[in-house]
Amino acid sequence: MRSTDPNTLTSQSTPAAQPRPLDSHGMRIDTERRSGDVVVAHVSGEVDLLSAPELRQWVEQHTSAGNGLVIDLDGVGFLGSAGLSVLAELSEKATNDKLAWAVVATKRVVLRPLEATGLVSQMPVHSDVDEAVKAVADTE
Repeated sequence: MRSTDPNTLTSQSTPAAQPRPLDSHGMRIDTERRSGDVVVAHVSGEVDLLSAPELRQWVEQHTSAGNGLVIDLDGVGFLGSAGLSVLAELSEKATNDKLAWAVVATKRVVLRPLEATGLVSQMPVHSDVDEAVKAVADTE
């Protein structure tokens, strides 16, 4: 069942019907639920000092339910230190709470900061959403 509220989860393995417009900070998060209770966040735009709090809030709201989590960063055009901080916090939370999660990252604009900070070795990074969802679902 699809929700008419674009901020809520949508049906099995289909993208959100109405993506949220970019917020005033230039980032959008489209959410979908996949098989095995895996929640996927398709993040696009810029993840910087102004938009990272929204990403942090989204992560907090979607990790409390105990679902698997995939963060698709292939739509991100800029990943700043504040966005890296959100990912580092999620990595630590995942370790402490035994949360099944993954990141999808194939673009240099995202991979380079992850590599430069060493975060890439602390998180499960995959090359596509289906692969990441399968990995997360298999560990739940």
